[in-house]
Amino acid sequence: MEEIKDLKVGDIVAGKVIKVTKDEALIDIGYAYEGVIYKDHLTTRKIADCSEIIKVDDVITVKVTKISEGDQTNSLLLSRLDLEKKEAMDRYRSELEVGKDVIARIKKSVNGGLLLDFHGVELFMPESLIDIKNTPKDSLVGTETTVRIIEIRMERGKEKFIANRKQVQFDKQRELEKAEMATFNVGDIVKGKVERIVEFGAFVHIGELTEGLLHISEISYYHVKKVEDALKVGDEITTKIIKITGRKISLSKKALEEKPWDLFIKSHKVGDKVEATVIKKMQFGMIMEVEKEVRGLLNRFDYSWNPSENLAGTVEVGSKFDVQITSIDTDKQQFTLSKKHLEYNPWSDIKIRVGEQVSATVKTIQEKGAVVQVMGVEAFLPISELAEERVEKVVDKVKVGDIIAVEVIQVFPKEWKMTVSLKRATLKSERKEFESHLNENVSSDQSLADLFAKFKK
Repeated sequence: MEEIKDLKVGDIVAGKVIKVTKDEALIDIGYAYEGVIYKDHLTTRKIADCSEIIKVDDVITVKVTKISEGDQTNSLLLSRLDLEKKEAMDRYRSELEVGKDVIARIKKSVNGGLLLDFHGVELFMPESLIDIKNTPKDSLVGTETTVRIIEIRMERGKEKFIANRKQVQFDKQRELEKAEMATFNVGDIVKGKVERIVEFGAFVHIGELTEGLLHISEISYYHVKKVEDALKVGDEITTKIIKITGRKISLSKKALEEKPWDLFIKSHKVGDKVEATVIKKMQFGMIMEVEKEVRGLLNRFDYSWNPSENLAGTVEVGSKFDVQITSIDTDKQQFTLSKKHLEYNPWSDIKIRVGEQVSATVKTIQEKGAVVQVMGVEAFLPISELAEERVEKVVDKVKVGDIIAVEVIQVFPKEWKMTVSLKRATLKSERKEFESHLNENVSSDQSLADLFAKFKK
């Protein structure tokens, strides 16, 4: 009986299995009473029958959880739960090291996180370290998952294991991204979906885990002021990979399109007449847009045949008019334009020499002379060239619409300038008439001056 008194709750003893039923087993531990271990105390695992774990004659270690003494029989309640946990701890403790990944079962949701079971060893996973996609923690209870031990600390004399699932997911994703990245090469044509738009471009998903940056400058050959003007979230687009640096992929949409210059060259040649818009005015000419963002130079000397025409006052930015393409430099991607080459130059056919007498029509009267039309071009008749005597007012000698004979005294076709004289033509005409009269009426005793003076009267 001394042996019986020495046995107490909590003792750990070895015993031989003498009987096994579905729900319990009898264990002989060498004392004067039977030991019983029920199915729920046999293992932490869920089993339907005790025989799944033990059989008759097996020797197992058990823990005494209750002692019942009676007049005729004494009995012990036994358990292997604590022992199994300790065995698991002893067996798997070496795997629970900081930095190691283990597969554990999520058994319970608690305030601040989740409790996990790793072969009977309890792990704690803080809420902030559960999932990279913020999956509700309650939906994970009962599932197995891979976690990383990130800390082991002592609390109340027991080891507490802190687990991280998010980092495992992140590392796995990085590996998948790396593998997917390896499938892409510079020059590849890829399809993708616009996921995010930022000020400097758009991020496009081109794989399950990979995205590339389409910079605003690579959206189109045409100027894009705002990304939103050309793209929106959700757009399916095709792009070309133009650069890979580490984990960064640069994309180009315009690389798959024809350049505006190439389109221009295909449809235009020297000599073509085109409508152009004034984009910018400068001292030496104008920049004009012929096609969208395809611009050429109209030199001020090619605007008009009239060298005195005021370019600055004639056109404004935004003005449109027809011009002719006069040259194309494919290497420099430049071309020149001319407006005057589409127009008739009235001076091109003028063959007048200084000293010639021509017919002129008075067009306008000015203070210092008159503008007259000679052979389709304008010439200037100064007030000093109206008559030999002093003329106070131009209208005293000529009026608009008068047709008069004049003599050309200056002519500069390239400058569209011609000066004529009425008085010189008049004098020549009078002298010619006088000489004709002289031949008919001259006498030996008259001087030439007397006769001319008399003729003029």
